[in-house]
Amino acid sequence: MKKHFALLGLIAVEVVVFNLISAPPLGSIGDALNYFGSYFADILSQSAPILCLAFGMTLVLMTAGIDLSVASLTALVACVMASLDGGGGSFWVTALPVGLALAIGLGITNGLLIAWLDLPPIIATLGTMIFYRGWCFVVMGDAEKAFLVPGYEVLGEFWFVLGCVVLLYGIGSAYLTRSRWLQEILFIGGNRVAARYAGLRVGWRLCQVYAFVGGLAFLAALSFTARNGSVSGSALLGTELQVIVAVVLGGTRVQGGRGSLIGSFLGVLVIAILDEGLRSSVRWGDAYLPFRVSHLQFILLGLLLVLGVWINSRPRRS
Repeated sequence: MKKHFALLGLIAVEVVVFNLISAPPLGSIGDALNYFGSYFADILSQSAPILCLAFGMTLVLMTAGIDLSVASLTALVACVMASLDGGGGSFWVTALPVGLALAIGLGITNGLLIAWLDLPPIIATLGTMIFYRGWCFVVMGDAEKAFLVPGYEVLGEFWFVLGCVVLLYGIGSAYLTRSRWLQEILFIGGNRVAARYAGLRVGWRLCQVYAFVGGLAFLAALSFTARNGSVSGSALLGTELQVIVAVVLGGTRVQGGRGSLIGSFLGVLVIAILDEGLRSSVRWGDAYLPFRVSHLQFILLGLLLVLGVWINSRPRRS
């Protein structure tokens, strides 16, 4: 709980600092309310793909695993749906079901490599990350294809994203926290050998987790393409880094056995506000600094990742 308050404090500091630099003049309380309402709605809408993927990554890290392929998987699903989009209503009966089936299938593939072939998660998902990204370029080539489906843009709007967030991080988090399924996931992450001796179906549970990540990647693909309106083979490059940093910063241990879904949600907001703040501060940076402010993004992400791992690895005080 203390970490959650610390993240909320960090979010408040980011909002104040970046808006002091780049916010327009606000002449009244009404102007301020309108501005910050639009500001946070835009932040939430932009971060929708990362929010979906962070929920799944939290579960993966709880099992003492990792999934480096989430961004490539999401991009491949989006590329396949774009290639199957024949226009009009055909998208909803062809591309959409194929995209969902593909996403879950790719997630299960990761699970099988880890659970049944006993590959280390970092090696298995590094391989599939490269493999899935390669297929993105095979499917799309160097082209960028637009989604011209009537009404599709609704999936990227604030109210739809807010509903997904409430469903995942509100209802879903409350249900999973009390579920036996999550307790078994945490047990597997804490001690996989002991979990096997306790009679848990470790391989089956791991496949379920990675399949669930695939389903969330499908939602991420929908929100990303609906907001951007198009997709290319290089879509979402580097997004897996933002997802991992957000989840670790939110309190999930990379060694497994402990995690926080609400913490991951707050971690995503920290990353999203940081990204938006750096991009909106470009003019200030160009005027006062010898480099572009946006170039600080990966430096700060690296620092946040190291900080998150260090904090979560410290022994708890009784």
